[in-house]
Amino acid sequence: MKYNGIMTALVTPLHQDGTVDQKNFAKLIEDQLNNNIHTLLVLGGTGEYAALTMEQRKVAIDVAIKASAGRVPVVVGLLSPGIGDNVELGNYAKQAGADAVMIVTPYYVNPTRQGFIEYYQELDRRVDMPIILYNIPYKTGIHLANDVVKEVVEKVPNVVGMKVCSDNIGDVLELLQTVGDKIAVLCGEDFRAVSSFIAGAPGAITASSNLLPDVWVQIYDFVQEKKYDEAVALHQKFFPLMKSLYKEGNPGPVKAALDMINVPVGSVSVPLVDASTDLQEELKQLLTELEVSVR
Repeated sequence: MKYNGIMTALVTPLHQDGTVDQKNFAKLIEDQLNNNIHTLLVLGGTGEYAALTMEQRKVAIDVAIKASAGRVPVVVGLLSPGIGDNVELGNYAKQAGADAVMIVTPYYVNPTRQGFIEYYQELDRRVDMPIILYNIPYKTGIHLANDVVKEVVEKVPNVVGMKVCSDNIGDVLELLQTVGDKIAVLCGEDFRAVSSFIAGAPGAITASSNLLPDVWVQIYDFVQEKKYDEAVALHQKFFPLMKSLYKEGNPGPVKAALDMINVPVGSVSVPLVDASTDLQEELKQLLTELEVSVR
């Protein structure tokens, strides 16, 4: 299965006690599907994976699988540094009906090249389902170099894609040349997605599509139709709002904006904090100016 198009890195709606708000999570997913989003990612960084217990993560997976009802692929994030947690949750996701898992680089331990390869081989053997690699060095402190990616793709049969989070568009271009014919190279940066599409990336994983699924699908469609000027113009139109969504720790601002358009998702978990009062006012103004309507 190829992961083309827009994959929304879903927020996880939470009650005040920190448990998963199952009703509003299902509502958020239905909103995404009504706006023709292509794929759903549960339990990424935007989904506050690290703040949830193993049981809460399993609840989030169950809700997503049930709510999506096979209409689009569901990818589950495995963002623990230890292989044991990832194997447990990966197998749970597989049994629940998820289509793939997205595995972050094994941070903190700073593995060698061989360590990277054996890590993904072991996960491949013990979980045995499609894998999307996840490289986000500015958060993990660990970089999965392109030559290592090439070897992982050659030696780990289930690798089908990679989320690339980098300030350098050259990283996406190099990966497209190196492994783009074998896996889906997915841009993980909202601000570099359009240029990545034009360069040949088949899709992107975005957080702002929680709020703007219809906009992102239209941007993607414009590029597929080779209407590059229209894609750039639409992205530029919503750029101020996207920029504001990242002014403070993600997903605080995204959750605040969703609440403003009647998609209630609750607060974030510590050490994250809710969007500041000033930023909330800024978001309200931008939502009004851009006519982002109540769902």
